[in-house]
Amino acid sequence: MDDFKPTENSDENSSNGVGAFLSFILLDESKIDFKLLTKQLHDDWEIEVDETSISEDAQTLIQEVGEMKIIVGLMPTPIPNDEAVVNAETNFRWDKAVDVAKAHKAHLLVTVMGGEKDLLTATDLYVKVCSSCLKQPNAIAINTLGSVLEPSFYIDFAEENIKNGDFPIMNMVFFGVFSDNEGATMNAYTYGLQVYGKKNIEVVNSSQPINEILDVLCSIAEYTITSDVTLEDGETIGLSEDQKLSITSSMSEMLGEETFKIGF
Repeated sequence: MDDFKPTENSDENSSNGVGAFLSFILLDESKIDFKLLTKQLHDDWEIEVDETSISEDAQTLIQEVGEMKIIVGLMPTPIPNDEAVVNAETNFRWDKAVDVAKAHKAHLLVTVMGGEKDLLTATDLYVKVCSSCLKQPNAIAINTLGSVLEPSFYIDFAEENIKNGDFPIMNMVFFGVFSDNEGATMNAYTYGLQVYGKKNIEVVNSSQPINEILDVLCSIAEYTITSDVTLEDGETIGLSEDQKLSITSSMSEMLGEETFKIGF
């Protein structure tokens, strides 16, 4: 799995900080069907869009929802600097990610603004909008979380989790894996916790099965977000009363930022 080691991500969340809910929907044709999007938002999530919120000339939708604001805008060009192609290389779950990223001709900018005071509510709104945007017939992927995700992957997790009242962890945190030694040990990392004001977390050089490593990362990531927990250097954490996994804060060779290393 050496091919899946992340490069220096330059995607939307890398420098924006807490509450930076922003993704790009990759399109194989430069157009957006606002009538279909309006219908999807209503049918999928009961989100109502006013006709006055849509500008056909500017190719934008700007809709207020409570104290937040949805913005969807058509960008008639590929994402600059091959960012989507580079990000696609991290997605070990989708072998077509790079080819799909190379094929996109335009993109939708999707963001939710004003959610800093209620990050969980903003998360639900943001994931709902992204999911409905991915049902555009010319939508081929979503560039988010330093990766490129398959539409069905994103939509299925969004609908399953949100409609069941669960946090959409797979829509908001990317879990990457790679090995430096041909699989003798594995490394895994999160990307996306910075949106919630949290450090990303890693497991480094672990001999445990990769599915168990990912389960640990996923559980800890979801716990820190939904319970607004701040991990502490030198403490321990566990998924059971008996489990005590060490927590160490240090610079990440993978992400180029301070992360929490979980001893697993």
